[in-house]
Amino acid sequence: MHRNGKAEKKREAGFELLRLIAMLMVVCMHYFSHTGVLPEWQGSAGGVQIAAQLMESFCLVAVNVYVLLSGYFLSASSFRLERLLRLLGQILFYTLLIPPVLVLAGAVPASEVFNVYTLFSCLFPVESGHYWFVTAYVILWLFTPVLNAAVKNMGRRQHKGVLILLALFFTIGKSFSILQFASDSFGYDFGWFLFLYLTAVYLRKYGIGFLGSFRKGIAFYAAFALLDAALVLLCLGAGKKFGFLEYYFSVPNHYNFLPVFLASLGLFAAFTFVRIKEGKFARAVRFLAPSAFGVYLIHEHVLVSDRWSGWLGSLLGNGAGLMQTAQETMLPSLAVWFFWMAARVIVLFVGCLLIDLLRRILFVLTENALKRTGAGRWLSEKIKQVNIWMNEWEDSGKA
Repeated sequence: MHRNGKAEKKREAGFELLRLIAMLMVVCMHYFSHTGVLPEWQGSAGGVQIAAQLMESFCLVAVNVYVLLSGYFLSASSFRLERLLRLLGQILFYTLLIPPVLVLAGAVPASEVFNVYTLFSCLFPVESGHYWFVTAYVILWLFTPVLNAAVKNMGRRQHKGVLILLALFFTIGKSFSILQFASDSFGYDFGWFLFLYLTAVYLRKYGIGFLGSFRKGIAFYAAFALLDAALVLLCLGAGKKFGFLEYYFSVPNHYNFLPVFLASLGLFAAFTFVRIKEGKFARAVRFLAPSAFGVYLIHEHVLVSDRWSGWLGSLLGNGAGLMQTAQETMLPSLAVWFFWMAARVIVLFVGCLLIDLLRRILFVLTENALKRTGAGRWLSEKIKQVNIWMNEWEDSGKA
């Protein structure tokens, strides 16, 4: 599973494809959540609800995989302050620009935008938790020099021992408890991301012998995703008789649920064996993948998150005509639902990708213009000094 240094200098198309797939999965999960199609506690589960839960279980790995990808590469690269600054710049670009655009477009009332709570959330998106993922991810970024220095002093046995202890705390214990632990954040926090980061470092250094092929990784992923879906439906079926299972009914949808974590490992391991032949497709994947994070920042903005599914419904229609055709031709309603779900998810995903591509062009032009100024040259020199200082400290192995 370990890649040589020469390959690492160039973005690996297989992993970049996984990054895009993971973000598409995130959009699918948000669509299910915002449209209320997933099974509800003590409710009924028809074909659409079962299909949605099955897809949800296969998509739940997305966040874990995204963090594993980050840990896999960040752990092998030197600290670069400019990467963090670009990340923060991308976040602020959307949190600050989206509100006035929505007001000018008449999509959101000005009173909802220009109030102290919304403005504070947009000005300080990381600290305020505007995006929960961003808050945990940026904190992880800040800790990477410490984590990388620490793992350099760890042997394989020590590293494995740390992972086992963290797994007991973050995933194994909660996965079997029918009551919520006070410390459990369902995988929506920095602690869980830290565990995933250290797991990715371990995979990079030592690999996983029993997942030594693409087929084995995919089979592992599919098996635990199916187990996750089965547990949700099992709890749903037992809900009317065993009311104490209400909390546990939600547990299989947590990112730190053990089967979800294991499914994530399977999918990630499978893509370590993906080799995309150099050509147009590989170049396209490498070109588009850096905009995957922009898809998240756009559609999960606090003013967009609860509205985008309705906007797409107005734009694409509610499928009434297709539903009528389905009834006439005996086409199952499940097929109609899947068609409209796929159409809306793809339109959103592609639209947000294109927006972020334009943002990237703007950022490149701005950076190039800034570098030609005295202030830009001064800032660039200061960033280099910070990078040298941090890398010297990290290489010294002092955690």
